[in-house]
Amino acid sequence: MSLMKRFSAVFLIFLFIGLPLSAQGLAVSAFVQGAKAFSAGEWTSSIFLLRKAIAYPENFNADTWYMLITAEMYAGEYKNAYQDCETYMQNFPESPYDSYVLYHRGRALYCMGEYEKSVLVLSDFCHQYPEHEMYPSALYWIGESFFAAYNYDDAEVLYSAIVNDYSDDAKADAAQYRLETIKQAAREEKLLYLLKETGEEYLAAKEEYERQLKLSGVDNTSDARRRILDLQRSNSDLERRSLELEHEVSQLKEKLDEEKRKNADLKQGTDYLLSDLKKKAAMTQKLLDERK
Repeated sequence: MSLMKRFSAVFLIFLFIGLPLSAQGLAVSAFVQGAKAFSAGEWTSSIFLLRKAIAYPENFNADTWYMLITAEMYAGEYKNAYQDCETYMQNFPESPYDSYVLYHRGRALYCMGEYEKSVLVLSDFCHQYPEHEMYPSALYWIGESFFAAYNYDDAEVLYSAIVNDYSDDAKADAAQYRLETIKQAAREEKLLYLLKETGEEYLAAKEEYERQLKLSGVDNTSDARRRILDLQRSNSDLERRSLELEHEVSQLKEKLDEEKRKNADLKQGTDYLLSDLKKKAAMTQKLLDERK
């Protein structure tokens, strides 16, 4: 059962219980209010209301805790999300949301800058759930952890796997961009090395040329002078290549902007999928108000 269908099922249960206005009824109302804010994408409000809801024993369940963790991840409250993942795993070791909570736990660690721990948790997720819908995303965040730690070789392997094996996944474009970024970094590193080596060689030849002039008093070091001219031309070529690299960086930035626009379109699609849940939450709230 998908997560959205499960949340809908929870609402339907509340619709037909027919609870009186009591402590238990207040618990249901608290959950419905938190779920309604969650459906509307009001993450800060939903976190506040869902924390209020789990204060009731009736709401201390996997559904409420998972919704709270998800809202915290969307709101960027990664430390709280990580701590709540720990609480969830201690209290609900076998629930339908186990895999998602494990994924959120690994991603929260990445967002907190705990890259090594993030790799361990997300690798565990990939090992346990190789067919999971979040598997490509888990690979991507492992790659991001390697990338953040400048481990470009391992990151490149993961990004390539996403592009080649999960080309339809939402993370494929981001992985492709990272591959281009890694190639760019390699080119820049090589250019800096060539600049350093050529510059040092140019200075050495120039110093030798000046030394020979002082010793002889005449210009009898044509080979050294020719070498200097060759190095000057080489430096000019490197400068031209540097400008070309700057142009490539500009193009990569444009691609990143395009990716951001695509992510915005993806969010609109997600909001549309949540619309049914929002309607059911409003219906539940209306019935509760009528009972009051």
